[in-house]
Amino acid sequence: MELSRDKNALSLYIQIENIIKEQIENGEYEYGDTLPSEKELQAMYSVSRMTVRQAVNDLVKDGYVKCARGIGTMVVFEKIDENIKRVISFSKEMEQHGIKMETSYCRISLEKCGRVPAAKLNISENDEAYKLVRVRCVKSAPMVYSITFLKKSCQLPLDENKYRDSLYDLLETQYGIKIIRGQDTFEAALANKTIADFLQISEGAPVFKRTRVTFDQNDNIVEYTICYYPGEKYKYSVEL
Repeated sequence: MELSRDKNALSLYIQIENIIKEQIENGEYEYGDTLPSEKELQAMYSVSRMTVRQAVNDLVKDGYVKCARGIGTMVVFEKIDENIKRVISFSKEMEQHGIKMETSYCRISLEKCGRVPAAKLNISENDEAYKLVRVRCVKSAPMVYSITFLKKSCQLPLDENKYRDSLYDLLETQYGIKIIRGQDTFEAALANKTIADFLQISEGAPVFKRTRVTFDQNDNIVEYTICYYPGEKYKYSVEL
């Protein structure tokens, strides 16, 4: 495979890293597959061992592969494919994949929520609402950065520790608020600095944006949430 060796081209190890990432994301290498050895990669790209090693080290850091003694470089990247059938929490989504969620950042406050959230919650811009900001992780790697607005009438605690697990479970078991239905909107976006910092990705990197409005058992609006997912690690499929 030919790499660009032009003066303004990316470093060779970055080019190799990007090629292998694309191959993994496109399914040419699947979870559990072993990449070619260092010597094979050197021959494939006509580069030094140091260049190959640097590319592989970066793939390890980004969670695409791991190096196992006696086995080689194994693919550990697996894009999560969520099939949309009903409204469930992100924790439940991951639980269905056998994945345990962690919360690396959590902040709850009561404040004026602004024009768009107020309109979504059907309240006045001057009304206060709960604002919950969280980063949920899989194996310490950020998987979703979310901003959730909830009506003040929910009478929720301002204790961040209460929100480190499933929000929907908390609402139902402790406050009698059961999420029955919702409306989701999906779009592609680019990460601004805040999103990039929370998701530990590059500013301007592609992200998957989901906005959600949910309703309780009395058909009252409960929440308005904006979620950002790293574009290379998440996808949705819809059953029609």
